[in-house]
Amino acid sequence: MKSNVKKLKNCKHCFEVSLPVEKVEEVFDEVYGDIGKHASVPGFRQGKAPRDLLELHYSKTAREEVLKKLIPETYEKILEEHRLDPIGYPDVTDVKLDAKEGFSYKVSIETRPEINLKNYKGLKLKKKSVEVKEEDLAKNLEYLREMHSQNVPKEGSSEKEKVLPKLDDEFAKDLGFENLEKMKEAIKENLKAKLEQDNEADLEIQIIDKLLDGMDFEVPETLVDSEKERLMKDADMRIKYMEALQKKENPDKKFTLEEKDKKELEENASKQAVRQVKAFFMLDKIAQDEKIYLKEEEIEKYIEGLAAQYKKTKDEIKSYLEKGHGMDELAVNMRNKKVMEFLLKEAKIE
Repeated sequence: MKSNVKKLKNCKHCFEVSLPVEKVEEVFDEVYGDIGKHASVPGFRQGKAPRDLLELHYSKTAREEVLKKLIPETYEKILEEHRLDPIGYPDVTDVKLDAKEGFSYKVSIETRPEINLKNYKGLKLKKKSVEVKEEDLAKNLEYLREMHSQNVPKEGSSEKEKVLPKLDDEFAKDLGFENLEKMKEAIKENLKAKLEQDNEADLEIQIIDKLLDGMDFEVPETLVDSEKERLMKDADMRIKYMEALQKKENPDKKFTLEEKDKKELEENASKQAVRQVKAFFMLDKIAQDEKIYLKEEEIEKYIEGLAAQYKKTKDEIKSYLEKGHGMDELAVNMRNKKVMEFLLKEAKIE
């Protein structure tokens, strides 16, 4: 077997493969031998038809079978020989097969990037305060009053004015609390939980920033394009939501996004897509190095939780997730969460 491998940019590799006539003849002999055992050719008993008649009646089938044998076999050998770790399916082109001329084809693949990650333990991170500020509590209380305001007629007038409820025990009781103090405590707890959630997300962003800092490596183009497309779809949904809100508030005014804003949105999506794909490969590399794996029972337990939350059966949740690679995405997200937990445990948090 002869092969010529070329490394291109963005983790792409192209190679040409060729086999000599003798090897091709060997495989054709094997294939026609198998076909001959079961072939039905007029005038001959099963398994007794001569090769020339088999070639006449089964040449297309034989060719397909030879390709099924040769392409995977040679492809795997190339990957092993050159230590290539492909992503996705190979793009096979220019296939030539002839028992008298030999066999050749071209293929292009994308591979996992080569990453040499160091110093991912002991990352220095800064955690923000989770203390609830009085002004934030006041804003939430005011928001509740606004939500429960009433329009009442003005004294001696047909006009109406907005009246906010008094911030007292009666108001708290109307909302299901024992008194005003208990309501304030509940709001504080909710605000604190939100701050802790935001802090966790912020620490994860800091981790990715630290890992990316000084790391320069190429990533597969198709994955970046796919991630960019997903981000653009999300942005489009948000824009449509804003359009609907604008139309509701002011039906006569049309909400439009200027060209420069569209261009900026696309540029940001491109940058974010590269970042996301790089983050995926870095976390994946850490998972491999630290032997962080996801167990089947962990996925099952999570799906059980989703089923209970949405009042569906486990099979219904699985069926939904299996559409559009949802199960794969779930597994990756859960494994990445374990990697993040490991990095946070190893980090130095101020």
